[in-house]
Amino acid sequence: MRLISWNIDSLNAALTSDSNRAVLSRKVIDTIIEKDPDVIALQETKLPYKGPSKKHVKLLGEYFEGYSYVWRTSQEPARKSYAGTMFLYKEKYSPKVFYPEIQAPDTMDLEGRIITLDFGEFYITQVYTPNAGNGLKRLKERQIWDEK
Repeated sequence: MRLISWNIDSLNAALTSDSNRAVLSRKVIDTIIEKDPDVIALQETKLPYKGPSKKHVKLLGEYFEGYSYVWRTSQEPARKSYAGTMFLYKEKYSPKVFYPEIQAPDTMDLEGRIITLDFGEFYITQVYTPNAGNGLKRLKERQIWDEK
């Protein structure tokens, strides 16, 4: 099984923007697809609470033809359209999906940071670990996260 993980830093920007960075992101997407992974883990999707829009769904289908996907977004009281994770996996698979919480401090469990896929014989978990923030304002929370 081939796995690829990528911090996409905004799925919306990567799929819909015309910026130089978005053009580079789409080149990365093309490279990922060329590698023909079974599972793709994306971090920092920054999707709204309801998940991908109709436009995102259309573009995901075009770029990642033959893949199903699941996502986890940031939920209130956490910041909107913040953090977030997504798994894309080939349609031939039908994993069970879990959204673990680790009793993290502050709103970290509500920021869409962890998804687990259960393929029966094995699990794949992706974790988008929070950073300590500017001025280390979340350092204490991050240290608690690390202990969990």
